[in-house]
Amino acid sequence: MNALIKSISGFVFTLSISFICMSNVVAQQPEDLKLVPGNAVLAVHMDLAKLWQSESMKDMRDLLKKAGPKALIELEKRFVPDPTTVETVTGFVMFPKNPGSPPEFAFLISLKKPVKEKALFLSAMPDGETIKKDGINMVVKDDIGLILMNQGKLIAVGAPSLLPTLGKNTAPAKGDFARFLKGNAAGLINAAINFEPIPKEVFAIAPPPFNSLVNGMQYMEAGIAVEKTLRLSTTITYEKEDQAKAALETVKEFAKMGLAQMVEPRKEVEKRVFPKDQVGANPLTDLPEFLAALAGLAILNEAENLLKNPPITLARTSLKADYTTPQISSNALVPTMAIAVGMLLPAVQKVREAAQRMSSINNLKQIALAMHNYNSTYNGFPAAAICDKKTGKPLLSWRVAILPYIEEEALYKQFKMDEPWDSEHNLKLAKNMPKIYFHPKANKPGDNKTHYRLFYGKGAAFELNKTSQINNITDGLSNTLMAVEAEEPVVWTNPNDLAFDPTKALPKMLSIDGKFSAAYCDGSVRTFKMPIDQEIFKLLLQKSDGKPIPEVP
Repeated sequence: MNALIKSISGFVFTLSISFICMSNVVAQQPEDLKLVPGNAVLAVHMDLAKLWQSESMKDMRDLLKKAGPKALIELEKRFVPDPTTVETVTGFVMFPKNPGSPPEFAFLISLKKPVKEKALFLSAMPDGETIKKDGINMVVKDDIGLILMNQGKLIAVGAPSLLPTLGKNTAPAKGDFARFLKGNAAGLINAAINFEPIPKEVFAIAPPPFNSLVNGMQYMEAGIAVEKTLRLSTTITYEKEDQAKAALETVKEFAKMGLAQMVEPRKEVEKRVFPKDQVGANPLTDLPEFLAALAGLAILNEAENLLKNPPITLARTSLKADYTTPQISSNALVPTMAIAVGMLLPAVQKVREAAQRMSSINNLKQIALAMHNYNSTYNGFPAAAICDKKTGKPLLSWRVAILPYIEEEALYKQFKMDEPWDSEHNLKLAKNMPKIYFHPKANKPGDNKTHYRLFYGKGAAFELNKTSQINNITDGLSNTLMAVEAEEPVVWTNPNDLAFDPTKALPKMLSIDGKFSAAYCDGSVRTFKMPIDQEIFKLLLQKSDGKPIPEVP
């Protein structure tokens, strides 16, 4: 994933400086906007061709011309797609289909000239796997897919499950979002949030003071117009005028809170700019840090001015905000954009990891709930394995045993419980891994291996070949672990789980951003920083050792 992010970062940076060969771009409805589903919750559209031709980029255009025609031709030859042929880029996000699942997203890149599919796949994802999904060729790597559309003039990158549906989504856009998707927004960079597909219950649980900000919110649009200045404009539309008025008062309160939060950052920055114990000149090695402090002070001053007098007005049922930056040139704009991209991509990765974490936590909660429903029926948690009644040999996993409690009873009935998981009959069923056993970070479409595993034996909560009575977990359900995210996966029907031995080292857990999650026997889920202290981990795995458990960081 890191390599892919670096590749995208480099490509975006190249886009920002490589439109020297463009001229006389004809305005028309962008092809990429046509493919945004009407029930998307977020859409961002950037007209890169017009941005390059804007007045603010004139200095950069003149500078790059001095590289000479030969160098510019080399730029066109070396990359697929040729960055100078990119016209617009649009990104959109869909509301999650199921609670706890991550939202699906896609980026659509419209080109002036077509590219060849094979060359694009090799250039964009050289280590990716080429598959055919719903009749469409797709290259996939790290849960990201890429396809080529519109006779080679449109590249789509995003969730592999979403890409084949582009252009087939019949959900019509409504109101302002429909206007946005027709390409009628004024700025060169525009974003819209469509609240129509978001269930009302999502807003109902918002705590004060956020509830008055989101109550009745229907639509939000933001745009950036780029000329000699940057003009940022935002409009939020509400159902009723009194809701818009209440939201305005909330924004003013947020502004006051923001001012209060700036006191400490200002003190820290001013210590670096105006040190009290400074004697003589600083070494030149301190210059970058000092310049960063100066920039930070300037940003704080500008932010405080905005927060003291928020540029927001009320227009019936809408709130409107406008802000114009001082005059800029491309000499400053392009490096700033490059730095912004470099800062944004890690942030995007953090958001993605957070979504993966929430999805995995939801899977663990569903597994724990199924365990408790199984207990209600059989008066105990399931054995770690479904075993042969005569020989005691493990045949199938506990993950098969709880299928009726995760809405998979039809699949459960297909298994032959007296045969091992890898028998000719049962092995065919392994390809039907239920969704809650898919790990959002580690699994790919078509996988039949899961990372959700449990410990059994020698004092752990589960036994290999018999149910575990809840009243035997004397350390408490909230102090004893049930299921974990293990680094090493197994075929989900395989009864090969984690044999616990408190005298031996524990297996590695699967990391998302340096953390792993585990379900407790009471059904709760907690996330732990890695590496976790081995002795504390072992105490959490033992159901009745009677030892106090130290605070887990």
